Amino acid sequence: MKSASLTGLTIGVVFLAFSQPGQAQQSSVASINRELTLQGSLLCNGACLPDPKPEDHLMVLYAIDGTPEIRTAVAKLLDDFYPDQGLNADSAARLMAEFTARLKYYLSPQSPAFPNAQSTLESHYCQPAASSAVTGQVFVKDGKKWIIASKIEPARLNYPKKMLAPDQPFLMPEQEPFVLRVSDQLTLKCVAIPPGKFLMGTPCYMWPYHVEEYPHSVTLTKRFYLAEIPVTQEMFESVMGHNPSTVRDPQLPVQDSRFAEIEQFCAILSRKNGRIVRLPTDAEWEYAARVGTSNPGFSEKFKDQNSSGPEGFKAPLKVKSKRPNAWGLYDMASCWWEITADRGMYNVRHAEVDPQYPPEGFDLAKVQRSGRGIVKDNWSIGTHEFITEKGYAGQKFRVVVEAETTATNPAK
Repeated sequence: MKSASLTGLTIGVVFLAFSQPGQAQQSSVASINRELTLQGSLLCNGACLPDPKPEDHLMVLYAIDGTPEIRTAVAKLLDDFYPDQGLNADSAARLMAEFTARLKYYLSPQSPAFPNAQSTLESHYCQPAASSAVTGQVFVKDGKKWIIASKIEPARLNYPKKMLAPDQPFLMPEQEPFVLRVSDQLTLKCVAIPPGKFLMGTPCYMWPYHVEEYPHSVTLTKRFYLAEIPVTQEMFESVMGHNPSTVRDPQLPVQDSRFAEIEQFCAILSRKNGRIVRLPTDAEWEYAARVGTSNPGFSEKFKDQNSSGPEGFKAPLKVKSKRPNAWGLYDMASCWWEITADRGMYNVRHAEVDPQYPPEGFDLAKVQRSGRGIVKDNWSIGTHEFITEKGYAGQKFRVVVEAETTATNPAK
């Protein structure tokens, strides 16, 4: 389950040898400026680095607002590094690097805002980022911008409209959809997802951000077909002969299916259709949800697609109640997790090609899977959860049909 936001700065910091204000500064330290209030995403620096060392775990702020100078710097970054057509994997990585170079501020561990700060070198967990206003004196030391923070408060962050624009894919599906036969009466349309490369996860400058969502380049080399909707209760019952859902309706996603039953469902459809039918990998799911782009996945962008019902986690709306994304996929965002083929794990911190992380262990029902698709104010489209068969929210699933045909004979 996701940890709470950094209310009261529950994350620890690592003490560094550091000159106090008023003491003689070395030549590498610029003179302290006037006190400023900067707004942005406040998080542990260890959550931003591919290979953090113990001394890297201190607080940093990715500024997005607060002063005219910050607003001007953000506007220039977007003009220079955010193309009108959106971000691909390389331009997204470049934009993140520029944010880091120009708008990343390190908080001095000796700041008055940390009266009880303690070192957390052992068993350190980088808490979720917090949308914060940090007041303090700003100076430069060894090429890094530092803040001696006197006050840290919650803040509502206003990211530029360009970042919040709906995602527009660079590629559209060129192949016709694959129509999966579910039963004699039911079929399931599956959209042809083109191969491509994207920056999976959440950029470090963005709020919300969790350490599980580390941004990294992923290349998917093969086309695949993804079901346009989650498997409905009538589909599941027509194949499996029963309906495990607590909240029942033929057009609602089937709820809380056993992992073994999902595998059996996929195996039956594989035989029936002569194609491999399976759960999507974590990377395939996120790539499809973001229509192949690498734009930051703010929840605001998915409001028109979010099929959450009026009762929170109790039930989503019926399938196709909201708009699809630009690739024609419905209900990728809702109040229930979508189960993927991968085990529950943090994003890796290096580039990958066609990543797969199947669950390990003998009792697969108890092995955590990666759950996707709950999008709300403090969770982005890059958020994922570690789920077991009976999670704290309902769990649904959709299927992938592999593009290559198999030698398996369809079931008679």
